[in-house]
Amino acid sequence: MGNLQADIQQKQKEIEQHQSDVFFLYADLGRSVALVQQISRLPYAEAEYETFCTLMDAYESAKHSYEQISGYIAQIEDRSRKIKEIEKDIRLLRNHFTRVYSQLGAIAYEAYGSQTLAEHVRQACFPLFEEHAKRTRKLENQKQAHSGLLGRKIIVLQLDFQRKILPGLLAKAGARLVSIGCEKDLPLAGRQSLLDELDSLNERRQELSQELELHQSAMAKLQSEEVQSPKARMEERASAMKQAWKAAEKAASAYGKALYETLPEQVHSDQIGQKAIHLMDQITLHRKRIKSLQREIKQLENLIQVQELEAQIELENQRIEVLRSQIDTCNRQISQIAASINEKQKRITVLLPPSSVITDG
Repeated sequence: MGNLQADIQQKQKEIEQHQSDVFFLYADLGRSVALVQQISRLPYAEAEYETFCTLMDAYESAKHSYEQISGYIAQIEDRSRKIKEIEKDIRLLRNHFTRVYSQLGAIAYEAYGSQTLAEHVRQACFPLFEEHAKRTRKLENQKQAHSGLLGRKIIVLQLDFQRKILPGLLAKAGARLVSIGCEKDLPLAGRQSLLDELDSLNERRQELSQELELHQSAMAKLQSEEVQSPKARMEERASAMKQAWKAAEKAASAYGKALYETLPEQVHSDQIGQKAIHLMDQITLHRKRIKSLQREIKQLENLIQVQELEAQIELENQRIEVLRSQIDTCNRQISQIAASINEKQKRITVLLPPSSVITDG
């Protein structure tokens, strides 16, 4: 019996799979014929068709609502990502500017030390370079003149500090010269390649600034249209769209089933399309298989009932044998009791005088 039950469960699973396939085949059939209905109306399953159209319109509306909020969030995220990328590029560009400024400042510092700078350039650099140059010269002189080991070490440390702060001074000087338009007045050696690079960097900075402004403007416009809790709204609309799709799919399946059951057997592909004919053939195969499986399950269930009835009969036969055995025992007991009664009556007859014997009647 256990094997029969397992066979039934397996066949029930097969039926469920076929029924699921039939559901979606009905839905495909409904959608396929609905396209034909839009061109040429068919006098079949009209109520189911109208229900399907209504629920499909509801789904399309829910889908449009979801796509609106989804597109809005996607634009916000895309603009935000691009703004961050541009800001990162601008920060990296500042490093390139600093390097060029430092190199321009180095040219100016060398020329300042050799007193070959044009006067107006020298005046621009004086506040930045003079104290550092003076301090460095003083320390160099002290180093040459100092004979003590400890004193020389202290001077060396001070000179190291001067060298460490020099790159910042050079970058400031280069930036200052560019800001007042004096970079072209520096000594020629190494200057032109730096100026060309500076022009390229300025051009790139302008491009990035314009691109950043464009995205920031677009972001500001989006934020002015911002809905409350957009991601929560998107989840709600996604859920509504899913439910609407399930309802439309169910209606499409109901329409397809109604078509399958009402379309005449001689319906031609010219009327409903070749795809619909193919779908109906597939549905027929699945339905036949379902009926075959149901018959097989019924047969198995009958076999189980037969086995159960046979088992019950066997038990009842056993009970009959038990009862028969009990009857035989009772009959023997009755015979024994009757013999005992008969013996007792004979003794009574012997014990009483003849006139005292009780007779029947």
